[in-house]
Amino acid sequence: MKPRKPSEPGAAPASEGDAAPGERPSPRIRPTRADWHVRPAAHEDVEQVAAAVAKLLVELGGKAPDLQAMRETTQALLEEPEAGVVLIATAEGVVVGMLGVSWQTAIHIPGRYALIQDLWVHPAWRSNTVGATLLEALFERAREERIERIEVGLPKDSFAGLHATEAFYRRNGFIPLGPRMRLVVPRRPVLARRKQQGE
Repeated sequence: MKPRKPSEPGAAPASEGDAAPGERPSPRIRPTRADWHVRPAAHEDVEQVAAAVAKLLVELGGKAPDLQAMRETTQALLEEPEAGVVLIATAEGVVVGMLGVSWQTAIHIPGRYALIQDLWVHPAWRSNTVGATLLEALFERAREERIERIEVGLPKDSFAGLHATEAFYRRNGFIPLGPRMRLVVPRRPVLARRKQQGE
């Protein structure tokens, strides 16, 4: 059997039946297109969505935030459709893929655009077009919202699956925009801290 290519982003491989808190085990069936479908997430999916994002963050080299906080954020997003959308791929009631997107507003667009925040596919379900189908559902939703632009940030250069992740998005029509930067807002002003340190 040929090894499955890492063509879709997702969580790190787990042992058979391994599940994070709040996550149901993946269906033990051979994945086929007829086995799963994509739909908007609902209240009953909050636990599984939060667990999926937690696995994604760990794979990316970070620490998963408090699960309760992630559940609350997921629920808030579901209750505020003007803020974004959460799409999931399910098989036998189990979430095997998820896509979280926020709607953004920018002067330079101008207007609204979509920003992909989280995209995860269960290891056993990768290379089965789950990720691509989630994107197709997003494209359709964007058309309904009259949004013409979708952006996504790639993982750090140190992430082992960076090239596979970039290739996945390129295959689905994305083009590079350049690196992004991030700042965690300090508890006190940066200039005041520099003055105190004598910089």
